[in-house]
Amino acid sequence: MDKLITKFIQNNHLLSFSVVDHNEAYCASCYYAFDKINISLIIKSSAESKHIQLAKINPNIAITIAKDSKKLLYIKGVQIKAFFTESNKDEQEIYHSKFPFAKLGNGNIYTLKILWAKYTDNKLLTNKKIIFSRE
Repeated sequence: MDKLITKFIQNNHLLSFSVVDHNEAYCASCYYAFDKINISLIIKSSAESKHIQLAKINPNIAITIAKDSKKLLYIKGVQIKAFFTESNKDEQEIYHSKFPFAKLGNGNIYTLKILWAKYTDNKLLTNKKIIFSRE
């Protein structure tokens, strides 16, 4: 993954993702930890939540991580296609190392394996987007 995409993801902590089943779409926002080695985002949420239930039906999800600004030059973000799965122990440890207080709350930890990403940074002053695609 390109270092600009990695740096942007590491410097943020909140994502929005969209899930869909046969006739319904739904969006949610979650705090995340980034697993740089496995190129995945790790989130925590209730297994009974609407977005988790829909992600279990269709694990192909869309994600946005964005830095908003009123100045066009400072807008940047990444659009991601990912695959939703249950997290393993190592991924749970990554999440809890970033958010230790999350050990106290309810919910399960899930992994969003990044399959494709497109990074936009208006400061680069180019129409070229940086693309990552998992082989």
